[in-house]
Amino acid sequence: MDLKIAIRAEGGINIGMGHVMRTLVLAKELSIKNKICYICKCSAKSKSGIFKIKRSGFEVFSFKKSILEVLPDIHADMLITDSYDVNEEYFIKTGQFVKYTAYIDDIDSFKYPVDLIINQNINALEFNYPQKYKLLGLKYLMLRNEFKNLPEKHIHEKVEDIMITMGGSDPVEFTKVLLKWIKNLEFNFHVVIGPSFRNVEYFKSLKFNNIKFYFNANMADVMRKCDAAISASGSSLYELLATGVPTIGIVIADNQRGISRKLADMDMIENLGWYYDLNEGRFKNSLAYLCSNYTLRKKRSIGGQKLIDGCGAGRIADFIESNFKNR
Repeated sequence: MDLKIAIRAEGGINIGMGHVMRTLVLAKELSIKNKICYICKCSAKSKSGIFKIKRSGFEVFSFKKSILEVLPDIHADMLITDSYDVNEEYFIKTGQFVKYTAYIDDIDSFKYPVDLIINQNINALEFNYPQKYKLLGLKYLMLRNEFKNLPEKHIHEKVEDIMITMGGSDPVEFTKVLLKWIKNLEFNFHVVIGPSFRNVEYFKSLKFNNIKFYFNANMADVMRKCDAAISASGSSLYELLATGVPTIGIVIADNQRGISRKLADMDMIENLGWYYDLNEGRFKNSLAYLCSNYTLRKKRSIGGQKLIDGCGAGRIADFIESNFKNR
């Protein structure tokens, strides 16, 4: 018998879109053999996330204060949660209305009372999860199909095109700072304005000879045309690694620190740390060093593409179906 699986995730202003985007990858894999729906907290900050989920073809049940407003009536077999708006009580109470609970984690903030823990990040093995069932590391990275099985990227000796992405929402509005720093540099910049950015009209009003803005970006297409990237240290880092784009990472949220540090320790990216500690001089020096070092860019491009195969969501779906469907 197929499983009925509810996924709880939100995305939008302040939250970012990472939770929604990665669970959509998993939801599509799980929907091949199971019935999938979403549960989302309804607020002004999460509207864009709910819109994205519905546009992807999944039914959404909304709640205002507590997930228990809707969960008992869904009769799900499993609840997969991908949200930081949780505590131990959340998992205990939701566990009363489903057979199995799973949590998609990034930071190991407490000992989650769930049946399955999923941490797709490069630093996941550093955490001491007590759960019997746990799927940890890049083997379980949830990447969209356009980032699977990509050909080796050709690295040009001269850098001409550079991508800038601060995620789906840029909650700290660091894109505006970067625009001031790059506007007079002699590169072609491709700046992604995510679906949950504040004041999109502001970016539409800007005109620069060396900057092109993308308001509904096909991320894989933009990455393919670029020689280097400047990225927030979230899920976009993994997409850039899969695409083979040498990248400078900037931390804009607490859950990005460990990822950026680990990838830098492996010499896969340049980690500039927290956005608020970064100044224009250091940023420009790091960019100049990366762009002038063909050997380094080539090494990181090859290493990144070897690191990621993009099949993680399928592995998670197979594991869930093998271990929970007939229990």
